Amino acid sequence: MLSLVDLPFSPSCFDALSWSADGDLAIAAGEYVQILTPKKSNTESSAPQNQDEWNITRIRVNLFTLAEWQVIAPQNRDDFSIAAEQSTSTVVGVAWSPPGLASFRRSVLAVLTSNLLLSLWEPTGTQRQWTRVAIVNHIFHLDPTAPAQLSGSELRRSNIRSFQWCQPLLAPSLNSGLAPEPEARWGVHLLIVTNDANEAILLRVKRLVNGKSSSVPYSIAKLALYSMEDDQERYPQPCHGSLLRSALQSKSRVLSVSCGPWLQLSQKGEDSVYTATAMIAAVFGTQLRIFKTTVTLHASDRVDGDIPHYEARARLSDHPLGPIASEWTSRPVNGPFKWASTNEPAAITLVAPSSVGFLTVSIPRAVYDGSASPDEVDAQEWPLSLLAEESGEGPRRYLEPISGMTTLYDEKSGALSLHLGTMSAVGIVLNLDGPGTETSPRKPQWSTVVEDRLEQFDLDRDLGGQSVARVWGLASYRGVVAVLFSRHPTDMIEYRVTSDERSVLAFASEDPNYSPDIHTLLAPITSATESWSRADQREAVISYLLSSMDGTAEQDPESQRLIYASVCCAIVDQKGSAIRSHARESLQRLAVLTGADLSEEIARCDEESPTLSAKSIEQLSGPGAHMFERCEICDAGIAWVSAGEAQCAEGHLFMRCGLSFLAIQEPGLSKYCSRCRTEYINEETVAGIHGGSLCPLFRNLFEAFDTCLYCGGKFQASI
Repeated sequence: MLSLVDLPFSPSCFDALSWSADGDLAIAAGEYVQILTPKKSNTESSAPQNQDEWNITRIRVNLFTLAEWQVIAPQNRDDFSIAAEQSTSTVVGVAWSPPGLASFRRSVLAVLTSNLLLSLWEPTGTQRQWTRVAIVNHIFHLDPTAPAQLSGSELRRSNIRSFQWCQPLLAPSLNSGLAPEPEARWGVHLLIVTNDANEAILLRVKRLVNGKSSSVPYSIAKLALYSMEDDQERYPQPCHGSLLRSALQSKSRVLSVSCGPWLQLSQKGEDSVYTATAMIAAVFGTQLRIFKTTVTLHASDRVDGDIPHYEARARLSDHPLGPIASEWTSRPVNGPFKWASTNEPAAITLVAPSSVGFLTVSIPRAVYDGSASPDEVDAQEWPLSLLAEESGEGPRRYLEPISGMTTLYDEKSGALSLHLGTMSAVGIVLNLDGPGTETSPRKPQWSTVVEDRLEQFDLDRDLGGQSVARVWGLASYRGVVAVLFSRHPTDMIEYRVTSDERSVLAFASEDPNYSPDIHTLLAPITSATESWSRADQREAVISYLLSSMDGTAEQDPESQRLIYASVCCAIVDQKGSAIRSHARESLQRLAVLTGADLSEEIARCDEESPTLSAKSIEQLSGPGAHMFERCEICDAGIAWVSAGEAQCAEGHLFMRCGLSFLAIQEPGLSKYCSRCRTEYINEETVAGIHGGSLCPLFRNLFEAFDTCLYCGGKFQASI
């Protein structure tokens, strides 16, 4: 199992831990976010595995320029917010987006600070320096392109109180080949936020392709809005007619929001490509609110041979469960929420923390999508005083809130479980296998790790048992649960300076036979084509390129150059007669279109393991010269000796791109697979050189094969 990591800081909020699909961990720590990324494997090293398994990067997230956010002047009583006006801007929320949104199809980090600003971060450059790439609050300005001084209702609408990334909405593929659209592989990325005007807003976040605008790399669009300003109860506990109740009602805010899993709806129109719905839960004051969203995806028109993309339309509306949500519990609801479901759920479970425990609501699929009556909903309260094992005279710590929740789903066994931890380090695992399931909670494995470290802390300081652990967050990844906790003495005043702050990150699994190392755990999921040889993988790309030689490619010199390189790779690297025959036909078409002499290449299509000699000076300046590769050092032609290397007539050696098969003659143009270190052309760098434009075939190729062709790993800017 993964080793414990001792961290020299203290978390600053609940749910301070987030684990991305790429294996990176983010921790909220005051004015900073600490990011833990796994180190590269080194089989020759014999050093013990401990926290050296991780690279720790600290980024300060609470400093904003005036261009990013104007100084907020003191506001009147109705618009005043201590957090926004007087806060030191500590981190109060971190969450990774689903994969596929950031560069190289990685995850974007969303950070919410206590001045109510939500910013997006991603690593840029060869040194993986983390950079703020967008501020979500700008979308609520009257002019999002020019943030200005705000006041009144516009300021309240731009203050973001809570957020959550929705699960990726996977669109159906319009291509039947090997390369479906990005929205079919990674999904449409949606973000749900709430503001100080008590509105829930559904946003779509997209990364602008090919680096067309480096200053604004992300596009954020509002899809739908849902207002919660109504006459329903928000704080039912105070007495009716009291001054306290009136004050709470007027100052109530939506403090937490969460979007459930997507369910597909039947098609209702010819233009609709895909329609899905999801329930949304929110805490308004101390009351649970339920509403829903419906999103419809429409295929955009294909332009200049581009891969078609999807436009999203959405609406937020009331759900039949909304009016009865307040009847599920008489306890104040705290949030944040957790949704739990399987791949093909018969029921979806909502878990909502309360003041003394938590609430589980099992919602049948037909009720969830609004097609059936809400009478079959099974809601059950779980007081922590009846669940946790407590030594001593009786329960005494269960008014402390739940500080972390995560769910685990085992695809092999179909088991679905909920892990939760409280501020006093009470840990519970509860099975959520279906509606009405009566399963007794149990103690999780990570709770044992926390107790062992707390005992060691107590012995080292001779505290005599007067110590306590505090859980700050839980996160899960492929059956492994990560827990972030700290340890403190009790019955005394604890005085610490910043240099004394400590916390621990531990890992555990409920499977006793599951003990992978970090590199096994974080390895890409095996695909159906991973067992293919490298030549077979290249054959798939060659077939994709040769099949794309339509009328648009025939008139584009850059596309002709790319197709010529794939034909040469087929001659040198491929053994199959079908792919070689296809290559011969493409060469004949290129010869007719360009007037180039391709007789040598056509003749070599029938030979075993041939090589193609470098072109002469006359050929490099004659018809079709744009297709042939020329050494940028000596201007000599470049021969084809293998699919991985290129060598010019004077002996200069270069690596070939693992996808386009073009020679990479400039180091700054490369990106690398983070797993197998294969070198590729960085299409965004090339687009920046050409003013943000690429030929359609080149762009479509790198968009269709956006992870490593040979191992499925994500790319990085350097090795």
